[in-house]
Amino acid sequence: MAHIMAVTAFRNAEFGTDPGAGRVVGTDVAAGGAGIDDPAMLRCLLDQTPTPTALVEGDGDRCAFANAAFRALGVVAGAGLMERFPALAASLLAEARRTGQPQRNRAAGDRSTDGERFWDVRVTPMLGVNGVVRGLIVTAEETPESVAEHDRRLRDVSHRLKNTLQLVSSLLTLQTLSSKDPEVRRALQSAGGRVGIVTQAHQRTHGSLRAGTIDMAVHLSELCQELEATLPGAHRIHVTADATEMPTEAVIPFSLIVSELVSNAARHAFPSGTPGAIDVRLGRGDGGSIRLEVVDRGAGLPPGLELSRATTLGLKVVRAFVGQLRGKLTADSSPYGTRVVVEFPPA
Repeated sequence: MAHIMAVTAFRNAEFGTDPGAGRVVGTDVAAGGAGIDDPAMLRCLLDQTPTPTALVEGDGDRCAFANAAFRALGVVAGAGLMERFPALAASLLAEARRTGQPQRNRAAGDRSTDGERFWDVRVTPMLGVNGVVRGLIVTAEETPESVAEHDRRLRDVSHRLKNTLQLVSSLLTLQTLSSKDPEVRRALQSAGGRVGIVTQAHQRTHGSLRAGTIDMAVHLSELCQELEATLPGAHRIHVTADATEMPTEAVIPFSLIVSELVSNAARHAFPSGTPGAIDVRLGRGDGGSIRLEVVDRGAGLPPGLELSRATTLGLKVVRAFVGQLRGKLTADSSPYGTRVVVEFPPA
């Protein structure tokens, strides 16, 4: 229906119409009213229609007019229509010019970089009095397949990425088992653990890609349950978390920050073999900031150690990802324990 309206409007506005044809009922054009054969009003109506609509004139694919819906897709007057809107095939324009008959492609993909969308594209030739094609009307209506196809591709990409991460983790495990050097084994185990954290975080974020945010309270609880099962010694992790939304792209760096801070506390805060408790808290700080706390009741940081200058790989990872999320890292330590605080800007 939108296509028929667009073609009728262009025909009336650009190519003329029979006197009195198509006037708005109850409007007296002769008295100064505006009928739908008034070019200015028709162009205004076309510009506001939600269906992307354009006029192509001449032998090339240059756009002579694009309404607001097409301009939102990057199509502007004077630009090549196929260049800006790849769903329109050159063959469709050529066939419409050659035959003088309307052409249609019901499932044209636009090859968009952020997820391909599919369109029902129509090209209708506008004929002059001598039968020569004077212009082409192009309309495009997005088809329902776009959303389903986009989701399917997201699932495929997510699945391939998960398989790749699991392969990397398996290779690191094999390398660990084949190494006889204790230091190398520890380093490989640590790397494998980090890959595992990334894999788990990616798995959780996949279902929230369309929403764009994820409740970090739920994610943090599940993450700490998994960490507790892998920590050396009989350590317990107590999680207190308020409902806190963060962007999905923040989930992986956030997870690695928590993993490194909890692992550091488990390895260094308590004497060897002594069980201990680690508190992980998530909530809102001053000004709406997101506040993460990792607290232990251990021996405290070694004298002179500053988190901002520590050279261990784990703390370097923490500082790097805190910076990526535009956060601030601080620590408060005493012989009775250590509190590490990360404040992220409001989401």
